[in-house]
Amino acid sequence: MVEIRLTNTGDEAHKAQLWRVGAGHSVKEALKVKRPLPNWLRTAGGIALTAPKQTGVTVQRLAPGNYYVAGAGNERGRVASFRVTGRARAGKLPRAEAALSADEYRFRSPRLEAGAQRILFRNLGTEPHHAYFARMLRGATLDDVRRYLARGVQGNPPVRFDQGVVETPVIEGGDRQVTELELAAGRYALLCFVSDRDGGPSHIDKGMVSEVRVK
Repeated sequence: MVEIRLTNTGDEAHKAQLWRVGAGHSVKEALKVKRPLPNWLRTAGGIALTAPKQTGVTVQRLAPGNYYVAGAGNERGRVASFRVTGRARAGKLPRAEAALSADEYRFRSPRLEAGAQRILFRNLGTEPHHAYFARMLRGATLDDVRRYLARGVQGNPPVRFDQGVVETPVIEGGDRQVTELELAAGRYALLCFVSDRDGGPSHIDKGMVSEVRVK
């Protein structure tokens, strides 16, 4: 059980997505992989989208092995590798103020409050998932969001993609982490842009679109 920190010294929001590379394979090999994902390459959590000049914090369990960390995609020159050593030991995640769960293909969130908070994000399914919070415009409905996404994000968006976006890292089925998120009060479209490990359409195309109200 480890605490991971991402200090964003840049001028744009950044995240740190972790990937675990199985024995006998290299990071160079992993960066060439496209879906379907092989069993030796697994998403492994990381740090949520972090605003400029801020520090993001996540607590999660890391199994021993080789990893690499990437930003928004696996752009060349934007990854770094590291190794986790030692024996895997039991440990409890810290207490969180709220919880958010994902599975195939839906979200569950009993209550979210405005402000900075620690959120327990759980993947109760078998496919990888993340949670992407897009602030909905005044008067927009969830059907408006679905239609906009179905058009391939063409036209005037019913959500704000340029500001107020909060995003968790991607975690595999059965994994969980406590991550720090800051949410302003309002209505959000909760989306999962990830595809199944075998490929195919993104999870939003499979109906993984819901609304959450932050008070």
